[in-house]
Order: sequence, then C-alpha cells, then structure tokens
Amino acid sequence: MYELMLIMLERLGLIVMLAFIATRLRFFRDMISSAALSRKQQYKAIIFFGAFGIIGTYSGVTFQAEPFLLQRLKTDIFNHEAIANFRVIGVVLGGLFGGYKVGTAAGLIAGGHRMLLGGFTAFPCGIATIAAGISAAWIRTKNPEITAKPLLVFLIGAGAEMLQMALIVLLARPYTEALVLVQHIALPMILANGIGCALFLLIIKSVAKEEEKAAALQSQKVLRIAEQTLMHLKSGLTPQSADKVCTILYQELNLKGATIDDAENQLSHIGSSSNAAVIESLKSRDTVIGTLRFYFYSQKDVTSIEKETLSGLANLLSSQLELAEADKLYNLAKDAEINILQAQINPHFLFNTLNTVISLIRINPEKARTALRSLSKFIRQNLHSTTASLKTLENEVEHIKAYLSIEQIRFEDRIAVSYHIDDSCLHNKLPALTLQPIIENAVKHGFKGKIDQCKLSITVRDHKDNISLCIKDNGSGVRENRLVNLAADVSSSTEGNGIALYNINKRLQMTFGSDSGLHFKSRPDDGMAVYFNIPKIS
Repeated sequence: MYELMLIMLERLGLIVMLAFIATRLRFFRDMISSAALSRKQQYKAIIFFGAFGIIGTYSGVTFQAEPFLLQRLKTDIFNHEAIANFRVIGVVLGGLFGGYKVGTAAGLIAGGHRMLLGGFTAFPCGIATIAAGISAAWIRTKNPEITAKPLLVFLIGAGAEMLQMALIVLLARPYTEALVLVQHIALPMILANGIGCALFLLIIKSVAKEEEKAAALQSQKVLRIAEQTLMHLKSGLTPQSADKVCTILYQELNLKGATIDDAENQLSHIGSSSNAAVIESLKSRDTVIGTLRFYFYSQKDVTSIEKETLSGLANLLSSQLELAEADKLYNLAKDAEINILQAQINPHFLFNTLNTVISLIRINPEKARTALRSLSKFIRQNLHSTTASLKTLENEVEHIKAYLSIEQIRFEDRIAVSYHIDDSCLHNKLPALTLQPIIENAVKHGFKGKIDQCKLSITVRDHKDNISLCIKDNGSGVRENRLVNLAADVSSSTEGNGIALYNINKRLQMTFGSDSGLHFKSRPDDGMAVYFNIPKIS
C-alpha cells in the first residue's frame, strides 16, 4: 500500500503539470470564466475533460493483488489485473465546471474507454466514472459556489473514489480478489484523487486571480490615460489636443506608433507604423468623428486583452469628447439664459423711468429737462450694458447715479444717497445691470409710503480675496419669514419685486458660483440690506 501511495503521488505531479498546461489554453480560460457555457464551449469541454480522464487512466499503474505486483500500464489488461489511476479527476471537474451535459459525456468517454481496456474491474470502474460526472454536476447545482472551495472539491474527488471502491466490491468477480484489491488500493487512490482534484482547482483559481490582476492593471492604465487626456480633450478634437493625446497613448501603452484622424484628415502621428495595428473609432452621439490607430512592434503583442483594453479606452475618449461638446453647449445655453434674463430687466427699467419723466413734464418742465438729460445718460449706459455680459464696477456706479438722479427728482429730493466705495474696486467686473435693479427695488418698494427722509447707502469694500457689496435702505423692510426665499424664486414676492432679485441672484450664481448669491438682512419698518461677494476680476 505504501509503495503504491508513493507511486500515485509521483504520478500526481504529471496530472498537475497537465492541468497547468491546460490553463494556458484560451478556450479553457474562457470556459472557466463563463457563467454559462455556450454549445460550442460545451463540446470543447466534453472533449477536454473526457480526454483528461483517459490520460488519468494511462498515467496510473496496473495492479495485481496476488501475487502483489505493480507495473507500468499496458494497452491490454488481463482479467486478474486492475488499474490504480486518476481518471475521476477530469470527470469530476467536468461535472463541476460544465454541468450535467459535460459531466455525463466526459464520464461516458473516460468510463467507456476504461471498460474497453478490460480486467475484472472494468465494468464497475466504468460505471463509477459515469456516476462521478453526474454526481459532481448535481452537487454544483445545489451549491454553485463549490468551485471556490478546494476542501469541498477534495472531498468530492475522494468521495468519487470511495464510490468506485464500493462498486468494485459489489460488482467485480471473483469477490475475494476484488476485496483484496480494494484493501490495497483504496486509501492511496482516495487520497491521490482527492488531492488531485483540489490541486487542479487551486491552479484554476490562480489563473483566475492572474487574469483579474491583469484586468485590474489594464483598468488602472486606462483610467490613468483618461485622467491625463481629459484636460486636453476639453477643447474637442483639434490638432493641438490630438498631439497631446497621441503622446500620452504612445508613452503609456509602449506603442511603436499612434495616429489620430478626424473624419477627413490626419490630426497627429507619433512613432512609426507597423502591420500589427489596432484601429478604433472615436464617436460622438453615435457618429464617428475620428479614428485611433495603435501600432505595435509585432502581432504577438496584439492580445485579446489588449484589444479589449483599447476598445474600452476608445470609448472613454469618445465619452470625453461628448462631454466637451456638452460643456460647450451648456456654456452657450448659460450665455443665452443670461441674455434672456438681462433682456427681461431692460423693459422694467425703461417703463418706470419713462413714467417718472412723463409726470415731471406736466408739473415742472425744468426738472423734466434735467430728468431727460439723466434719462439720456441712463439709456446710453443701459444699451452698453445689454451688449456685454460683464461691466466694470465704475460703469455700474455711473449707471445707478443716472438712475438715482431721476428718482431724486421724482421724490423731490427726499432721497439721500451716500457712497462708500474703495477706488481699488472700480475696475473689477460683475454682471451688467446688477446694482440698478436692487436700488430700484429699494426706491420703489422700500420707500413706498415713507414720509420721513429716505436714506440709501451703497458700500463697496476691497478685501484680500474678494469684494463685498452692500446696498442698505431705511425703508419699510421685509418680514423675516420671507427673507429665506426672497431671491430663490420669481414667485417669492407678492409685491412685484421678485423677478428683479431672482434675475440678479441667478446671474451672479451662474457667473461666479453659488457662493456669490444675494443675501438679505431686514426687519419690518427697519429697512433692508442686500449684500453679496464677488471674486476679483479685472
């Protein structure tokens, strides 16, 4: 028994070597990584595991119980001889990885071959082999995760050999020779085949981990390339961006050469061309807008994993180009929205100003002429504001002075205006028509019905990182529960001033970000302060 055990463990090295060679084959890798085998894969798996079972038979040794004799396996087996072998390894693994069809068919191939070899154990060994394939497949259906547990696979392989020993005792004749045979070969074969199944599985798992590691490295490389190319493709597919991307691809992928074309011309090329090339399309909204050509040093470098990586990389670059196009469209839409909001304000200004001039013409022609001069200046400033998205703070101050000169005439000089403006801020830019609507709200709504002196304070301070602006009045103020949503929505005001503050707040946030939105501080009958911060932009 011990001599047979040593021989079986020695022969097991051959089985392990064959298993390792098998894992280098592409069809085998595809098979073990597939959740469900296709019909073509099933046929390949049947042939592979059936042939592996036959090799397991021939890698064994012939055994004669009385007199005790071990020898190399021959092509013909005498009636008094049996085989100590590794046949069930291939059949069991076929059932575990391929299911009923593969396990049963591989068992029929390996088991049928064993019956043809002859010997007094041929029939029970053949039946046991078929049963091993079916049993392994049944266990897989009950426990789909079995192939990830080497210990359980060891027990399945050992159990298949136990079944074979039992069938030999039950079916082989003469009974006494069968019993003696089992006493000598049972333990070595049970241990060797169990160990063989577990080792085969461990080799398969190492291959799977190797592929996972390779895929992870490829993914990491693709993401690194995508991170580097993102800043260049923001401007779209241009000769300049193509040069940068080509250089990155050439260096990161260790290529012989790389080329980027648009729909008509070659935009960039680096390195040299070769016959070993992979070509991928660059798309935007399902339309081909360019081509990537990857040149390798030899055809053997163009593996299936490399092709999948390059295909994924092309998809990422296409997505970046789509994002660049979407970003351009967003900026255009943002500019259009700012222009629309600005256009909504202009009629509001003119309507109130013309009403003031009309009333002055009737009661005081001299003041009306003064108001018209101010109106002329106001309209000129207003027209300039509608042709530019950003204006200097100096222009905005001139604009509000023209407006307030008209309003002071309308209020019969009851409006006192104080300016506290740092000269260093006058060249800073902000959205056109920002201050005037805020001041108009203060005059129109804050001072409405006020009998006492109306005071308006305009403060602009230069800070280290930004500029703060505050417009404060001593008008009627706003209830505290309305302050939170005052500029958040057009419908936030029931007095008509909601759209002006909403438009200003929207334009400030679209231009400078959410931190530059309007803030309010007020109490009923105690005035109101509107304040906000803007970054320094000359």
